[in-house]
Amino acid sequence: MENSTAWITSCKLQPSGWLVNGTMSVPNDPANRDCADVLQWIAEGNTPAPEFTDAEIAANAQAVINGEALAYLASTAWYVERLNDPSSGKAIPQDILDARATARAAIV
Repeated sequence: MENSTAWITSCKLQPSGWLVNGTMSVPNDPANRDCADVLQWIAEGNTPAPEFTDAEIAANAQAVINGEALAYLASTAWYVERLNDPSSGKAIPQDILDARATARAAIV
């Protein structure tokens, strides 16, 4: 008898099913032949990996932080440039300098 799950080398959870072998999205629909194979693979004692590894979760979180920090820096650049001009006669407020330093430090 042929093992119908032998083709499954990896399986990750997804919101609506599984990602099999890193490339194939299989919906959680028992009428789907591939879904039936995944369910059999699980019944054989295998466990799908989480959708994201801890490293992927950390990288995604850092990408959000980077995006927010870069957006803040871009949104305040004009203000800093304007006040940096000696003809403005004004200093850049310390809270803006501190916030921009914090944003730059957050970017990885």
